Amino acid sequence: MPKFPSKEWLDEAVRLTNEDPECAVAGKGWKGDFGAVIEAEPGKLPKSFVVHVVPGDCRIEKARVLADPDDLDELEPVYLARAPYTVWKQLLQGTLDPVEAVLKRRITMKGDLQPLIERMKYKGIADRVFARLQTQFVDEP
Repeated sequence: MPKFPSKEWLDEAVRLTNEDPECAVAGKGWKGDFGAVIEAEPGKLPKSFVVHVVPGDCRIEKARVLADPDDLDELEPVYLARAPYTVWKQLLQGTLDPVEAVLKRRITMKGDLQPLIERMKYKGIADRVFARLQTQFVDEP
């Protein structure tokens, strides 16, 4: 069972996302890459975890872990999401709504949110992926 956050967890999430039958429709014509920073929290996550994801037409082409949040500054992703570890954990567990998290500024988003809002009808992909992705959280035994 992969631990969140880790390269193994990211790779499995990408694999399951690309396998989802709705993924091709949701990704058609998508423009822009993503950066995500899972911010360190004392006693839970000792060091920030940084991811860069490049969607292609109809699938995720590349996903990699970066050493430092500053590495994203050089890449200048079209979208950037930042939040503390516990917020990401709540999103993955389904106890926090992503739209509510953005509106209440629990997640900091950079980029044009309109294309993301238009694709909210495909949020079932994330629900299915997270339901299939067995996750062990780093702050739990």
